[in-house]
Amino acid sequence: MLLLPGVGVRSHLSRARDAGASVARIATHCTEADIAPQHLGLARDLGMTAVGFLMMAHMAEPAILAGQAAVMAHAGAQVVYVTDSAGAMAPRDVAARVAALRDRLPADVEVGVHAHHNLSFGVANSLAAIEAGATWVDGCTCGLGAGAGNAPTEVLVAAADKQGIDLGVDVRAIVDVAEDVVRPVIDRLPVVDRGSLLLGYAGVYSSFLLHAERAAAAFGVPVADVLLEAAARKAVGGQEDILIEIAAQLARTSPRARPCLTPSTAWTPA
Repeated sequence: MLLLPGVGVRSHLSRARDAGASVARIATHCTEADIAPQHLGLARDLGMTAVGFLMMAHMAEPAILAGQAAVMAHAGAQVVYVTDSAGAMAPRDVAARVAALRDRLPADVEVGVHAHHNLSFGVANSLAAIEAGATWVDGCTCGLGAGAGNAPTEVLVAAADKQGIDLGVDVRAIVDVAEDVVRPVIDRLPVVDRGSLLLGYAGVYSSFLLHAERAAAAFGVPVADVLLEAAARKAVGGQEDILIEIAAQLARTSPRARPCLTPSTAWTPA
């Protein structure tokens, strides 16, 4: 389970453990690790694997990110993640951050990586992270995830195998799972299109995409303009509501804006 301190509270963590969750990912913005210690400590007290999740990691230089990881490790995190929430990093960026964490953290604290595919670097970034010392690597079959999706597990396993990295997963079996089990139930297959590409290019939180598309459609403005303005404002995870404000402002000022929809149909919450 994943918990954002302030959105999720102590009782939520306990309820998740009682429901069967054994791993607690405590997620903060990459420079706000100091809001996570209570939740990480509680996760340990509950007998869960405590994981620190430093989101939007491209927004912090390696040394800064490593310092934030140390805060999480001191609070009890057994794993700390370099989380490329925007899919904005290239392999060298990920490798530098993973290496910085590996150098800074105690030997018994592992390093993880969570990659998005917005620049088509999801698999390459994951492999670079492994080579730099990451031992926890996320993937989703068919890339199922926000933006252009996460690193596709089946591609990651096959690519790792070609590189001589044994992830302990059978290539043929995971390909069958992706094609026969997951793909038939996906109503929107993650792809690198205009919106998701701009997420990675501009460094916008991947989960903003659908919110930005709805806001842009409601106010008759290009989704690209909404995303680029969100990037200019350095919006971070949890600030999705700012997209409505941006779209409304663009509708008043952009020569490309179409007439707004009526108030009753202009916005439908997710």
